[in-house]
This record gives sequence, structure tokens and C-alpha cells, in this order.
Amino acid sequence: MFQLSFSGLSLGHHTFEFHVDDMFFKTFDYNEISNCNIKIDIDLEKTERFLKLDFQFNGTYFVPCDRCLEFLQIPVNHNDTLIVNFGNENDFDSEVWTISSKEHELILDNFIYETLVLLRPFSTMHDIENCNPDMLAKLQPPTQSESDDTDPRWDALKALKNK
Repeated sequence: MFQLSFSGLSLGHHTFEFHVDDMFFKTFDYNEISNCNIKIDIDLEKTERFLKLDFQFNGTYFVPCDRCLEFLQIPVNHNDTLIVNFGNENDFDSEVWTISSKEHELILDNFIYETLVLLRPFSTMHDIENCNPDMLAKLQPPTQSESDDTDPRWDALKALKNK
């Protein structure tokens, strides 16, 4: 989806713009992010020996609240850098990528996906006053009258326990 062709570019700085939406996450079978609207600006610096890509991620997406399961908007404002060296073989497993000098384009899908998923907060919750009140009511512990209704089978076991 996000391919950046660099072979025909002159040495120096070049800018690119990409847009991430829900379809992008569906290609990775990741359903926890929805209503994604993120713009990615890339400043590519091409030299004879390496490529330096400066990413700027800006936008929003929605994730379910951990408490009430209603959707919560998450703002995204993040800068990242990727260095790509030229070498003999492709290596995308480290923080600095190495690509064959025969390559003419970069496929950035995995880098963008990993960056956006790692930007998702570990815990996402509305302020308590903004959570769904019906769901909050279901999360309350049972009242005393609800807990007084016991099954007689358990009463027999409790009697054995207390002996």
C-alpha cells in the first residue's frame, strides 16, 4: 500500500504524504482501531550511501474504552525516523534497515503499522463521567439483597467448611 520509489530521485530532500484509514488495519487483520484518519508526512533525504526518512504522524483514531466499551478518540501526534543503508542483502529486523543496492523502492506498510499500533495507549478509558452509565451499572458489585439469595447446595458445603 505505502510504497516509496526512490531510484529516480536526485540526491537531497524530497517530501511525500500518505493517508491511513481503516482499510489499512484490515489488511493486517487488526480490528482494535477504527475510524482512523491519520496523515503521514515524510521527508526523505537521499544520499549516495543511505536514505533518511523523517515521519510525522498526525490525526486521530478510535479504540474501545477499557471500562465501558464505548469508543474513545485517541489523538496521534508523533515523529519518527528511519535510516535505510544500502548493502548486499535486505535486513528489516533492526532499527536501521539494510536494503540491496539493486532495490528501487521501499515498502513502508509494516513500519507504519508497527508504529501506529505501538502508539496505542496501554490503557484507554474515558473519564468516569463520560462512560456509558448502563455499562457502569452492570459493573457495580451486587447489592446485599442480591447476595443474600443463596443456593441451598452451597449452604450445605459452607456448613462443612465451618465445622
